[in-house]
Amino acid sequence: MSSFVSRLHRGHWYGWIFWGVAACFFLYEFFVRVMPSVVLGDLSSEFNATPVDLSGSLAVYLWVYAPMQLVVGGLFDRFGAKFLLVGAAGIVGGGCLIFAQTQTLDGLGIARGMAGFGSAFAFVGAIYVATVWFPPSRLALIAGVTTAVGMLGEVIGQTPLVDAVAAWGWRDVVMISGWAGLAIAIVLLLVIPPRPHWFHDRFTEEDETNIGILTGIITVLGNWKLWVVGLICASIYMPLSVVAALWGNTFMEVAGGYTAKQASFATIMLATGWMIGCPIAGWLSDRMGSRRIPLIVGSLGGGATMLLFMWPGLLGYYGLLSVMLIGGLLTSTQVICFAVAMDVCPRTLRGTATACANFICMMVAAGVQVLIGWILTTEVTTPSVHRSSGHITAGADSLKHTTPEEFRWAMAIIPALFVMSLILCFVLPETAPERAKPQSAQA
Repeated sequence: MSSFVSRLHRGHWYGWIFWGVAACFFLYEFFVRVMPSVVLGDLSSEFNATPVDLSGSLAVYLWVYAPMQLVVGGLFDRFGAKFLLVGAAGIVGGGCLIFAQTQTLDGLGIARGMAGFGSAFAFVGAIYVATVWFPPSRLALIAGVTTAVGMLGEVIGQTPLVDAVAAWGWRDVVMISGWAGLAIAIVLLLVIPPRPHWFHDRFTEEDETNIGILTGIITVLGNWKLWVVGLICASIYMPLSVVAALWGNTFMEVAGGYTAKQASFATIMLATGWMIGCPIAGWLSDRMGSRRIPLIVGSLGGGATMLLFMWPGLLGYYGLLSVMLIGGLLTSTQVICFAVAMDVCPRTLRGTATACANFICMMVAAGVQVLIGWILTTEVTTPSVHRSSGHITAGADSLKHTTPEEFRWAMAIIPALFVMSLILCFVLPETAPERAKPQSAQA
């Protein structure tokens, strides 16, 4: 096997196959990530949970996923992608199997924690495979295409999942998802080759001294530019990490009066915008020689569309679909953040840089998910807010008692974060290779 792998080189057609299999795992992981948004009402009723309790259990996914990003990048830099991705896919599948059978919120938290643990390897793994088998000039494009593939998981996890749950029940659907994860692990084992020896032959001895996992994490997190990139990344990602992954569908039902199927299709339009926009954003960034300009456009346009989203019934259903599609197209520029993270960090730590940017992104997302649940629970269970109904204690009824104004107030943090992102874009230095040739030559 090692002699066969040594005859493989970057830039050839088979690199697309290796990357494609890893990207399919990211597609599956994304489906698992957004799945709770479709079954949120079922979970609330079956587990008799308040919004804050339910979001607390479901957000375990992100609480595990985010800090794991600090580790997975270094693991990929040290050990390569093959066996890490195989084990990760198996763990995600196992988490889904537990999710399908649990009867308690604690079990739900454990299941989502397992899914978050394994999913932490998916996106970074696909990007890392690309760094091995593709030249650096294609990194922004590959990051965009990888994210676009993940959006297919978002699409499958909306209206098709609504229909599947209606036909078979949420537990059977989640059970099938678990077995699918185990099947993906087998495919990864059979297709992805071990990392070729020539990959590190390109590095100097000085480069090699920086590959240690802990040293790499400290080096990357000690770079203030990485934190700026991470916060921009988190803010522009809000439509997917908070709207699509958890609260968006229920918000559109409560504040817009739409059915579950209508709300899920609106979320599909958001994902479609990302699916179309991500490869274009990556290509344009490379072509323009600019990382910052597309991020400014994403912050401005994304903030405007999310502000309109606060009133989902304002423009009518087709207007909402248009807003979601345009919002997806504009916020798809978020994928450029990972190219920026790699630009501002040493070459041997590109996996760690990508993972650390993702860590910041997901930690912010987890906090916002729980914060919205806390605001909703506080408002719904406060007698001064619901004077006519008194103090509401029934967990399963909490979401039903939420008014559009209360939900809108909770969701308002999303457009506010876009304002922060826009400001940070002007702090972020330009890092595109065409404008940083001296630094790139040293890297």
